Amino acid sequence: MIAIYPGSFDPITLGHLDIIERGCRLFELVIVAVVRNPNKTPLFTANERINQIRASTGHLSNLEVDSFEGLTVHYAKMRQALVLLRGLRVLSDFEMELQMALTNKTLSDEIETVFLATSKEYSFLSSSVVKEIARFGGSVDHLVPKHVALDISRCYARTHPGSIPTAQNSTLRMNHSRVDQEG
Repeated sequence: MIAIYPGSFDPITLGHLDIIERGCRLFELVIVAVVRNPNKTPLFTANERINQIRASTGHLSNLEVDSFEGLTVHYAKMRQALVLLRGLRVLSDFEMELQMALTNKTLSDEIETVFLATSKEYSFLSSSVVKEIARFGGSVDHLVPKHVALDISRCYARTHPGSIPTAQNSTLRMNHSRVDQEG
């Protein structure tokens, strides 16, 4: 059975990866589908997000990464998927996700939505939280794959030079601060 895991993944987080890996244990094929929404201005292009996801999921043999624009149920039908995979973090997610699942059911009776509760260590985590922390100079190395943290750092360095530390850069800055204070 094929499952579609749709989302913006801007950027992909360790919470997303948790859902992807668990979904791959449940389904024959999981297609991570990056939604291209022309009404939003993402941090990364659809191709950059696809590459980030591929680099993060290379160890999974029953996974495909794609992108689409439009209704998720139309994409699912085109890909012959019978399941939409969704992660739930908190109660407010459930309300929104249930509404979306019921709406999708009115569009396609044969497609089911399967909810996976996010592992507790990721229950607070969202792409928005990652971007907020990064925007204000915090390290996101513990929230996203290392290569994604570097991409985020590079992205914000272009718009806010010197404001984005990664764990490695933070250590370097601390060492430089000690030298400055001692010297």
